[in-house]
Amino acid sequence: MKLKSSNTFTRIFLLSLLGLVILLFAFNPVEKKQPKYPVNVPKIEKTTTLDGLQLTFNQKSFDKIKEKRLTALSKGILETNDDDYVPATVTYKDKNYDAEVRLKGDWTDHLKGDKWSYRIKLKGDETILGMRKFSIHHPQTRGFFYTAEWLYLKAIKREGLMGLRYNYVEGSIHVKGKKTSQDINKNVGIYALEETFDKRTIESNSGKESIILKFSEDNFWNEVGKSIEVGSSLGYKWGEFMNYDLVSQTKYQILPFSEEKVVLDSTMFKYFKLSRNLLDDVYQNKRPIHEAFDVKKLAMQNAILNLFGAAHGTYIINLRFYYNPITSKLEPIAFDGNSGLKLKKYEHFLFLDKEKDSVYLKELAYALDKVRRPEYLQNLIAEYKKEMAVFEKPLKKEFFSNGFSRANLEFNQGFLKTELISLKNKYNLDDIIIEEEPKIEHIKIPDVSLWVKNKVNVSTTSQVLNKQVAYRISRTNTVASSYAVVANNKVNNGAYYKTSVKLKKGDAGTIFGLRVQGQYPNRLDAIFNLEKGTVKEVSTGGNFDNVKATMTPLGDGWYQCDLYGNIKTNTIKIILGPTSKDKISKNWEGVATENCEALIIPSSLKIEEVEK
Repeated sequence: MKLKSSNTFTRIFLLSLLGLVILLFAFNPVEKKQPKYPVNVPKIEKTTTLDGLQLTFNQKSFDKIKEKRLTALSKGILETNDDDYVPATVTYKDKNYDAEVRLKGDWTDHLKGDKWSYRIKLKGDETILGMRKFSIHHPQTRGFFYTAEWLYLKAIKREGLMGLRYNYVEGSIHVKGKKTSQDINKNVGIYALEETFDKRTIESNSGKESIILKFSEDNFWNEVGKSIEVGSSLGYKWGEFMNYDLVSQTKYQILPFSEEKVVLDSTMFKYFKLSRNLLDDVYQNKRPIHEAFDVKKLAMQNAILNLFGAAHGTYIINLRFYYNPITSKLEPIAFDGNSGLKLKKYEHFLFLDKEKDSVYLKELAYALDKVRRPEYLQNLIAEYKKEMAVFEKPLKKEFFSNGFSRANLEFNQGFLKTELISLKNKYNLDDIIIEEEPKIEHIKIPDVSLWVKNKVNVSTTSQVLNKQVAYRISRTNTVASSYAVVANNKVNNGAYYKTSVKLKKGDAGTIFGLRVQGQYPNRLDAIFNLEKGTVKEVSTGGNFDNVKATMTPLGDGWYQCDLYGNIKTNTIKIILGPTSKDKISKNWEGVATENCEALIIPSSLKIEEVEK
């Protein structure tokens, strides 16, 4: 009987326990697992006329993104791999797309504020604007003149060259919390949308399916990482510890995009081996450029790159090449130019050997002859004016600056012309006609009242020299740069000039600085000791050269101070002013260690072309 009673008790206990479990589940339901790709995505709320693009993450995925960002900010650079991708839903024009998303960008300017840069891969064969793989980033991570990159890529495609699709969208981020009340919605402003490299890139450029090559970035970023680690521990910037010689001497590995697919496809793998050998031979200076490249296309791409000041695209880690299986030649793909800046010098193709690449350089001359002409730029801007108007207004409203400077591109055309003249003369290209610009015979220096005074005072005195009135020029303080500027003086590009001014030591200080400057860093500098009557130092910057300076005594403590040099530009500034005796010629205008002044005859300031 006890056994039976025990069994009854056990059954009652188990039934009671089961009932309790049921009650617990009833009042505490199991938390529903979020779908891998978020659903029930909210409608995009836009504030501009641009198309909207929204990324929706589950909380777990976004937490992984945030953790990666914090790691990058602590290191100073973003290091990525395929494990960084998280699932997300991309919404564009009211359609949702399953996607894999990660942070992108090398430097942490891609991770500032709420507008982080992302690499996006849509699932399956879905595309947005014809692209399955693309990036979105802050427009100014492609340069201060943010719309210049868009026009640069349009100019590339206009010439039948390979470039990326590039556009602007209004971006927003939605994070689905574990509860609806925990959801996050952020409108993060305008993004630039940029195509990445895959077979659709080739198709959009009307190319036959083939290989896209790049140089591995590992060597460079490994050295950057080491430099950041050492520099930050000592309180210095990474660049002060960067071993640039080691980086430049290290051989960069040549890789294909979509490496796994290339290896598994016998045709693509054959193309890879052929194209890698071509590129490596040019890289190692084993064969001339024209044997490996379509030189017409390479020359035109280089000319347009220089027109747009897109020098950033010439760095080895930014080079991209398409192997054309029909011609068996490589073609450049324009990428990451940071366009719109003024050139400091003409930027040639990185692997150019001027002694043996005459075939390429002749083609470059013809490309430059086309691109350097005023009508080329005029027609380019006119053709895309309406398209640019769509995004210029909303971009300017958000960034408070002009995203494009036509004046910068016109300035760059001067470099193109100078390079063209050199190539024309070197190779006797008589079919290239270069119109002679009117020679400037006399440069009129404006009255002293029109000089720009930056923390200097210029006032009349009772002194005269040969009936010319003397002025006192003095610093108004010693804790900031101080100088006077005579701007916008037209000169003959490439000519040898003498800049002269009559000076005398004042009551304080003995040193005077004189500079002739084009676009930074192009300049000539001299500093004069007005007590000893000697030239203390001269220096040059950029492509100005053949500098020298002299002092000629005129009596009663006065000297004529002359600065000579080759000026390789069309417009220069004359910068002058007193400085302290500890300064060197390259920064004489900077912070002074003493009060200083000088007497100057403003009407004696001259610049004239002379024989070398």
